[in-house]
Amino acid sequence: MEIEIKTAQIKILEDFFSDLSAADQKKIFISGFRKASRPLVRDLKNAVPIRTGRLQRSIGSIENPDNISILIGAKLSGSSRNKGWHGHFTENGTKERFRRTKNNAPTGSTPGIHWFENIYDAGEKKVIDNIESAWLEAIENFITRANKKLHK
Repeated sequence: MEIEIKTAQIKILEDFFSDLSAADQKKIFISGFRKASRPLVRDLKNAVPIRTGRLQRSIGSIENPDNISILIGAKLSGSSRNKGWHGHFTENGTKERFRRTKNNAPTGSTPGIHWFENIYDAGEKKVIDNIESAWLEAIENFITRANKKLHK
């Protein structure tokens, strides 16, 4: 079985992409990163060990346009400032603590279960496999939006 790949379309997309401004290129890259990371974010939300909802709702992606990247984890800024603050306790655990009152009575410790690290390691390959198609789709969406603006 012989597979033939037509590279003319890819060349047209590469030429179009290289002619875009740096800001538009960043938008396309970040859009592709977000789309490719959606399955990982969904898996992380489903694996949250404490089902209070606050940590689960705070998990998502935050864009970092300076480095043309996204960060995946608990969002702690803006209106969700207090939602995911306790995620590091479930991930890494706590050490043995003692009260200052009641004769230094121990309060106990929580073992870390490394749920975030395990899910991230398992889903990283899926994200890498999806990035190329997500970028191409982001370029196509950008072209579609640009055409709609021109024809209004």
